[in-house]
Amino acid sequence: MIKYLSFILCIGFLACESDEALLPVDTGTDFKYFYERKEKGILQVYSYDGVTEKNLVNDTTYDYWWIKVSPDKQKFLCYRSPKGAGVNSYTTSELMIFNMDGSNGHVIVPVRANGWELQAHAKWSPDGSKILSTAKCTDPANNDMVARGRMVLVNVDGSQPTIISKFKYDIADPAWSPDGKQVTYVGPSDLNDATNPEKAEIFQATLNSATMQLENPVRLSFDNLYCYDPAWSPDGQWIAYSKGSFVNLFLHINHDIFKTKPDGSKDTLVLQDGKINGVPNWTPDNKRLLFHVLGITGTNNFSLYSCSANGGDKKIILSTAGVERSDITAIRK
Repeated sequence: MIKYLSFILCIGFLACESDEALLPVDTGTDFKYFYERKEKGILQVYSYDGVTEKNLVNDTTYDYWWIKVSPDKQKFLCYRSPKGAGVNSYTTSELMIFNMDGSNGHVIVPVRANGWELQAHAKWSPDGSKILSTAKCTDPANNDMVARGRMVLVNVDGSQPTIISKFKYDIADPAWSPDGKQVTYVGPSDLNDATNPEKAEIFQATLNSATMQLENPVRLSFDNLYCYDPAWSPDGQWIAYSKGSFVNLFLHINHDIFKTKPDGSKDTLVLQDGKINGVPNWTPDNKRLLFHVLGITGTNNFSLYSCSANGGDKKIILSTAGVERSDITAIRK
């Protein structure tokens, strides 16, 4: 597994502390949520309208995870892996697309397609015409025969795979700007120490629409902590991300949510509460952040939460003993 993809573990074995039960519930009356849900070893993708959870695939012969809804809200993509492989099973995953009701599910990027050793973190382009993801592969066109984490594009049917990053080091965690002109990602701040997770920082680069290559990378975060999972606000004004010492992922403590302007200015702490707060995403109105939480004690695994864009008003979306939920996104109802 490439180093920066291994960073996006957001590892979860424990759960939220008991004091979390005192938080108010986020009813999400304006939004519909999408996430992965694991119970008794069964991993599926779900939606939640504030009242009812719904399994969108109803196929327990495979694991389904990493659900992302198309911009027109007509389809969703997700990964499928062998049963029991679990989330982050990059080397055995295949990318699928479904209609929103779960019908017509079909594979668009099979396992090991295009010579990729793994694939991960697929996301729709803002216009819904392409899918951006990370793959570990060589790049013969760039005379680089070392398998690295690279940014790749495919059409929505999986055709025309294109490597858009020509860097000779691993990158991961792609996030497309709302206007489609920039791509944010995680990369090394020190090429002499490129595999050190504490040197993983947030960058963004311009996507040249003519050459379909990333150009002019700009570093957005500056510290000695592991930074990961960047997410643009829908209005393009902020990029949220998680940050903490890499070892704390295994200790289940102290990974915080930050936000920065797209030029790297106004890097701001949003939420710091001693827990693992991972994979932040924005509500469509730019007002709140959605994320999954792993605490220090308790009986739950990952649970779903929200807070205001400034870090206040933390609320529970879904938290159930014995049920693990993660990687939450939302659309307007």
